[in-house]
Amino acid sequence: MAIRKSGTRFLADFMLAGTRYRKQFATTEEAEAWASNLKLALSRGHLVDKDSKSFNPLSLQELFDRVLSTPADEGWKDTPNERTARNHCYQIENFFGAKTLIKSINKVKLDKFVLHCKDKGNAPATIKLKLATMSRAFSFAFERELIDKKPFFPRIPVNNERMVYFSEEEEVEILTYLEENGMDDFFDFFVWQIDTGMRPIESRYLHKRDIKKDPVLGPCAHLQKTKNGEPRTIPLTRRAMCAVRKHKESNDYPWAHWNKDRIRRAWDKVRDALGRSGDKDFIFYVCRHTCGSRLIQRTNNLLLTKEWLGHKDIKQTLRYARLSPQSSIQGLNALECPSTGGDKKVTNIL
Repeated sequence: MAIRKSGTRFLADFMLAGTRYRKQFATTEEAEAWASNLKLALSRGHLVDKDSKSFNPLSLQELFDRVLSTPADEGWKDTPNERTARNHCYQIENFFGAKTLIKSINKVKLDKFVLHCKDKGNAPATIKLKLATMSRAFSFAFERELIDKKPFFPRIPVNNERMVYFSEEEEVEILTYLEENGMDDFFDFFVWQIDTGMRPIESRYLHKRDIKKDPVLGPCAHLQKTKNGEPRTIPLTRRAMCAVRKHKESNDYPWAHWNKDRIRRAWDKVRDALGRSGDKDFIFYVCRHTCGSRLIQRTNNLLLTKEWLGHKDIKQTLRYARLSPQSSIQGLNALECPSTGGDKKVTNIL
């Protein structure tokens, strides 16, 4: 291995198995470290691109391992989405091959992956999530100069027109069943989800110390681990506070018990009892949609609803506005109101 001066920088240059590896650095120490690490990786059989600007893993498996071990903001470690991301990575590796070089992934191969997912019966929303997982990993790679450019990821249209919410009558019917059948813990969790609009995984990660009184808002839940990585505060209704009180007294994480499997088993009982087992829209996640729709219907405030639910894009919140008749009623009232004055301005709207 040779480290030599090249202008104002230092060049690491060596041959291995008939292939030359070389790169320039600001100091001799950096050059020596790069060469040593690269030789070690090659001796272990790692896939390495000799022309990459920095020594880093370049296979899908190595990239995913690195992103999964990187904390929130840049990776998935200890985030609410870690388990889902890990599952997506496993499926992506199975399709492309774990040792496939990330620089070889292009739009043609991504299109084939989409077709593969469709053949397996994946819904558009599921395919979109898998592509989002892969896209984030490739952004991670691009920012660290593991690839020269990020491939174009297919856009998957998702039909959100089917989004529904529980009516007040349906809510009473569900709560009555849970109470009459001794499902008190799920009763509490259902109430909590309706009144906070949290994603179930956000509720599971909520620590009891994050439920405290705000001097202005009163009792609040301060979410630290969220889907978009941005903390938010949700004021708690009286019944939400009552629902969580006994659980936070006995558990550091009041809702940790309610993982996907337990929610599914409890909800299946509700669906069967209410004769809704064949209704694919009658799912527990509708609790979040119900909270969002009620916020819109009762306040007509898009920004409030966006912040409450933790949406990154206002377009997500606009879906709830489509569920609300309030905007149309306001428009109707505005047109019904009489106008006065020469400029014909509406002077009495609502």
